[in-house]
Amino acid sequence: MSNRLKQFLFGIWGLLLIPLVMPILEKGLKAANIFTDPSGVAATVFSNAVVTTVTDNLVALGQQRWFKFAMVFLTGVLVGISLEWLNRKSDERKASELRSLGTKFRSLSDSIKTRNASSEWPDNVRDLKPAILSAFNSARKFDLWVPNEHVYQLPDATFLCEYFRSVGKLLEDGQFDKANSEALSWQPFLDNATLS
Repeated sequence: MSNRLKQFLFGIWGLLLIPLVMPILEKGLKAANIFTDPSGVAATVFSNAVVTTVTDNLVALGQQRWFKFAMVFLTGVLVGISLEWLNRKSDERKASELRSLGTKFRSLSDSIKTRNASSEWPDNVRDLKPAILSAFNSARKFDLWVPNEHVYQLPDATFLCEYFRSVGKLLEDGQFDKANSEALSWQPFLDNATLS
C-alpha cells in the first residue's frame, strides 16, 4: 500500500474521531466558559450560537449508527494495515540479519581455511572460538542447526569450513529455507564422523 494512501486513511480516521470526542470537548469548553465570556478572544471570533450549533451537529453525527459502523470499519482497516506493515518490517529486519550471518559464516570459513593449512586443528582457531560461538548462537536464534562441540574433535577443520561456506552462501543469497535444509543435511555427517 502506498504511503500517500496510508496517510489519507489515517487523516480520514483522525477526522472521524472529532465527533466521538466532541461531547467531552463540549463539556470542557462549557466548564471553562471560553465562548460565553463576552470580552474573550474566542467569543469575538466565534459567537456562542455558532459554537453551540457546530458542537451539537458533531455530537449528533457521532451518535449516528452508520457513523459508528464506519468508524469501527475504518479502525479495523487501519489496524490491519499497521499490523501488515509491522510484519513486513520484521521480515525485512530478519532477512537483513540472516544475510549478515551468512557473511559472517563465509568470513569464518575463509579464516579457518587459511589457518588449517598452517598449523594443527583445533589449536589454530583458539582465538576464533568466540566468533564461532557467536555465529552459532545467532544461527540458533533463527532455528538453524549448528554443530556441537564434537566439531573440535574432528581430525581437521574441513567439516566446519564447508559447513560455514555452504550455509553462509545460501544465507547471503537470501535462500533461507535452502540454508536451513543445507544446515540440517550436515548433522548426519557430524554424528557419523570419526572423532580424533
